[in-house]
Amino acid sequence: MTLTSDASLDPAGLVAIAVAHGLALFVAVSMAANISGGHVNPAVTLGLAVGGNITIFTGIMYWIFQLLGSTVACLLLKFVTNGLKG
Repeated sequence: MTLTSDASLDPAGLVAIAVAHGLALFVAVSMAANISGGHVNPAVTLGLAVGGNITIFTGIMYWIFQLLGSTVACLLLKFVTNGLKG
């Protein structure tokens, strides 16, 4: 799916997309650093819980809110793009 019909998929366009994703992840980790230590990925949370760095209860709570946040983000994207389909 593309949001525009003239989306660039040449090497420079792909690098720009990768850099944009990297910067977005950097911002997300920076925002969450003081709250959860910067782990915004449920797999990282699982690793920290299994490794004993956080309690299982804390890990479950982080999972709930990480998954809830991704669900809200998907719904917001659907709303902003008027349910655009590729």
